[in-house]
Amino acid sequence: MLTVGGYTRVSDLGRMGDERDGREGVLRQREDVYDLAKNTPCTVHRIYEDNDTSAYKRRAKRESFEEMVRDLEHGVISGVLAYDIDRIARQPRDLERLIDVFEQSRRPMIFATAAGDYDLTTADGRFQARIYVTIANKFSSDAARRVARQKLAEATDGKPHKGQRAFGWRDAEHVDEREAELIRKACKDVLLGKRVATVHREWAELGVRGPQTPPGRTIGYSSVLYVLRNPRLCGYRAYVPQEIRERSGRVDPVEYLVERTDGMPIEGRWETILEPEEWRELVNELDSRKSSGKGRRKGSTVTRRLMTGIARCALCGTGLASGAYQRGTVSYERHGYYYYCRVADGGCGKIARSGPPLEAYVEKLLLDSLREQSRDMRPGVEEDPEVQRVKDTLKQIRADKAEARRLRSDGLFSLAEFAREIRRLENEEKRVGETVADVVTTPARAGSAAARIVREWETYTVEMKRQEMARSIEAVVIKPAGRGGAQPRVFRHDLIEIVWR
Repeated sequence: MLTVGGYTRVSDLGRMGDERDGREGVLRQREDVYDLAKNTPCTVHRIYEDNDTSAYKRRAKRESFEEMVRDLEHGVISGVLAYDIDRIARQPRDLERLIDVFEQSRRPMIFATAAGDYDLTTADGRFQARIYVTIANKFSSDAARRVARQKLAEATDGKPHKGQRAFGWRDAEHVDEREAELIRKACKDVLLGKRVATVHREWAELGVRGPQTPPGRTIGYSSVLYVLRNPRLCGYRAYVPQEIRERSGRVDPVEYLVERTDGMPIEGRWETILEPEEWRELVNELDSRKSSGKGRRKGSTVTRRLMTGIARCALCGTGLASGAYQRGTVSYERHGYYYYCRVADGGCGKIARSGPPLEAYVEKLLLDSLREQSRDMRPGVEEDPEVQRVKDTLKQIRADKAEARRLRSDGLFSLAEFAREIRRLENEEKRVGETVADVVTTPARAGSAAARIVREWETYTVEMKRQEMARSIEAVVIKPAGRGGAQPRVFRHDLIEIVWR
């Protein structure tokens, strides 16, 4: 008597929408397999179950199916029983793997279902099985197309995503305040120069987990980057077709924004975490750091040392590089590293300074300058008036756009008038948006911002400090020490000149 394996599978476990547990389907299939075994000269070695798993999606992993194929190849079982052939395969390539095993086997084999038997060792049996799997594949393809059309319609209507919640929300519509605060802080830090890798490390240390994080692990780097780029943060609706997901896995949601006929992103019906201009600024910052193909990331501020590239040689103007003193030396024990004019960078090679004293001196001057700015802050003022004025202008432009759409829907605007007005407002919105960035990054920043930087300076990472320095300092020029050189234990302030912006 042959030993066979039974195979059962359902695609959507527990999501039928009728208060039934999808496992009921698996249990019925199990009963069908054992009933089938009674009428077939065989014994069931075990039941291979793949619950909540699609046999149509190419990227779906069916662990029990793979185990069953291995057992067939190694002779542990000599056949397969199932309720129907579409439970086993909906992709022709999966059926072909089974056909290869049956064709190459030198022992009796069984392939039977409650709907009929298929002799995969004969040409007629294989032909029949292939027809049924091709039909099942077509049914799945048609269903997938209908579902995709429905999801696109929901996206165009601004309806929230269904299924698993997004990071930052406790359900489809309502914000999770703990996760939302993490996102807001990460947004602010990244705009100040912090690397996404640093944000990821901080989240991992806090034990942050995403909706898809495996048990016992913390959120991954790619998940953090995806969260920060998610248009959902500011209320924009994105839609990634299923075939794109299956072919490419996780993709950049920014590339799949759903837009109206006037080119504006569709806004969804859920609570938001960021303002649209904040999210756009964040995405622009992340885009500026993308790799250009070789070397350091384009627009990256990442460096091991605070003054690299900011400090410059007074003799040739080349940006100074950094290097470590030789271990065991007094200089290594006192300072660890130094800045020098490197010949390989086109420099003269005649300037060098110990790193920590130089950095401490420049930091002190920068913080003193920021404290001076903060003293000029008027009591009760929390933001630069110019910044507030520009933001108010942006709000008014958006209100005017909403009013134009209302007038158009009421028939009070002709199509031509509406198109001209929307284009004018969009151009104005773009111009004012660029003004926001210029005002925020101006060296003469608001006193409240300067006070915040001074207050939080010790918590900043190297890249965040570099970002702030670059906003106020054009260069730190290192002058030669003259005849006899600089005394190693004395830091000479007169050899340092700061060029302010």
